[in-house]
Amino acid sequence: MEAQAARNVFPLLPSLARIPAVSRIPASQKLGELDTLFQSIWEGTILGKRLTDEQGIIVLVNSAYCKIVGMTSEELIGRPFTVVYNGNQDNAHSLEAYRRRFRSGEIESFIEREMSMRDGGKINLEATSSFVQNEEGKRVLLTVLRDVTEQKRARRALEESEAKYRSLFANSIQPMFQSSVDGKMISVNNAFLKLLGYSSMEELEQIDIARDLYANADDRKDVQTMMHSKGYVRNAEIRLKRKNGNIITVLEHARTLRDEDGNDVGYEGILEDTSARKAMEKKIQEYVAALEESGKELADLNAQKDKLFAVLSHDLRSPFASILGFCEILITENETLSQEDRLQFTGFVRDSAKDQLALVTRLLDWSRLESGRIRMDMKVLDISDVVRKSVSALLGLAKQKKVSLVSTLPADIKAQGDEDLMQEVFTNLIANSLKFTPEGGVVKIEGGERVNNQWTVRVCDTGIGIPENDLQKLFKVEEKYTRKGLRGEKGTGLGLPVCAEIMQKHGATMSVASEVGKGSTFTLTFPDAAPQGGENILIADDEEGVRILHARYIKRLRPQANVLFASTGQEVVELTKHSHISLIISDFDMPKMNGLELVTTLKNDATTKDIPVVIVTGRDSEASHQSFLDAGVLEVLTKPVVPDQLSEVLNRVKGSPSLVQA
Repeated sequence: MEAQAARNVFPLLPSLARIPAVSRIPASQKLGELDTLFQSIWEGTILGKRLTDEQGIIVLVNSAYCKIVGMTSEELIGRPFTVVYNGNQDNAHSLEAYRRRFRSGEIESFIEREMSMRDGGKINLEATSSFVQNEEGKRVLLTVLRDVTEQKRARRALEESEAKYRSLFANSIQPMFQSSVDGKMISVNNAFLKLLGYSSMEELEQIDIARDLYANADDRKDVQTMMHSKGYVRNAEIRLKRKNGNIITVLEHARTLRDEDGNDVGYEGILEDTSARKAMEKKIQEYVAALEESGKELADLNAQKDKLFAVLSHDLRSPFASILGFCEILITENETLSQEDRLQFTGFVRDSAKDQLALVTRLLDWSRLESGRIRMDMKVLDISDVVRKSVSALLGLAKQKKVSLVSTLPADIKAQGDEDLMQEVFTNLIANSLKFTPEGGVVKIEGGERVNNQWTVRVCDTGIGIPENDLQKLFKVEEKYTRKGLRGEKGTGLGLPVCAEIMQKHGATMSVASEVGKGSTFTLTFPDAAPQGGENILIADDEEGVRILHARYIKRLRPQANVLFASTGQEVVELTKHSHISLIISDFDMPKMNGLELVTTLKNDATTKDIPVVIVTGRDSEASHQSFLDAGVLEVLTKPVVPDQLSEVLNRVKGSPSLVQA
């Protein structure tokens, strides 16, 4: 049975209408009924073609279909189309669904899905379906299949590659960018945003690169010139502005993007933040400079030590000649010596031993001060009280020498210091003045003027004075300058150097002016412990060397600031009661009250709770840092502290003036 051509149904295949109404006809007979044109179109394609009836039975397939599914036409025709699929699939359900859609005419015209084939493999298929009719008006379904497995695999590989690239770009720790020639950002990664302090690409899109991103617009012109001429730049050092206005230094590595005609259309590249490296290099340079300075100081100290030992070797040996000589006489001639001789010789031994003991004691005092082995108990002192005690202690000696000893210092000269060491300074200076002041003379302690937050105190006498050439020797321990007093009193030559060392440890100064025959004046200046004006910065540390070092940093950064000192947390609390403190920089590990306890105490007092506190610690755990911040600390610095860190802290203190750069 042959049908009339159904050209209105399938005009490109006019012989399709010759498909027999009975579907189960051998393939050879069906192919034989197809004319040459139909066969050429049906077979001459890489697309798999299949005809199925309303029951889902395969009516006809082409060679390409057989190749796609891996079966012959004899294995396919007359069987359900699901025969090509893996038996583990729900083929019965698929067949039933097909029949239902066939009857309703709701066949999907295009589908794309992965199918499990009978041989166990999986392929991705694209299928287009449409109805055609035979001569009896019965519909059959023409399905055209295309194996897109390789295309899918290639597309998936491309997508994965693109995803990896996007992930690499987005999550790279190196700042990456793409920009246009006219100065607009096209794409940046998270590291780029973080580096410059922006939160989104949208923010960057609004800025002009040359104007808003480069610290110097000429830098971009220079980079563009290099990019145009060479097509790339490497290690180009440029300075960029972060969103907050801070300037950072980076190295740019980039290449030029060009179109097919060789025109520049954009740039892409990476940035390398060198700020941390430069900061480290700066720290290293500071450390090297400090080491060089320390080396010079050590060389000077060694020279002083050699000179001191040369001087002391004579003074330490000389008394022993007398001591040993008289001891020998007392032992060998004891029976022939008179009582008067014994007493006289024993007195010589005693006096020499006392002189030697005084020399050794002074030498040990100087050594302990120089090496920092004396722990200073710093507190707020009234210098007039210290002077009063020294005057009281020496008043008897003054009466004995018939010298007038008076103090005209006013009260409330507040300075920080160790009371015992300050007492030693004034006692030594007053005793020296008494030694060289003749009967009827005057030793007076006067002054009390306050200038630029400094107290001035003078110890004056009407004594014999000091030769001008000797003034420069007084405070140098290696000179060991000494003279006998007017009444033959001996000195060690170390008293004034020890006093000078004590004053230096207190951040104070001592100078001398003298005229032979008219007397001498020793002038002492002390930092005011309760300055009334300016910015007061309190440094708290139980190590004297650290206090001095931090004070030098502060004065370098803030020359006009008043620097106060404390060695314990309790001293900090006391000082805050007497002075208006702008900032406290405190070590964590201090005796009696550590840094955290100090902060807690200050924050619980309404009068001190708003004072900014910086804690310096050698502990670098995040947990301890966080506990400090939770307690209200402004900043936590890890030792060793360098000027840059203090500079940033001082900038953060509310209302502080601009820094004077070191």
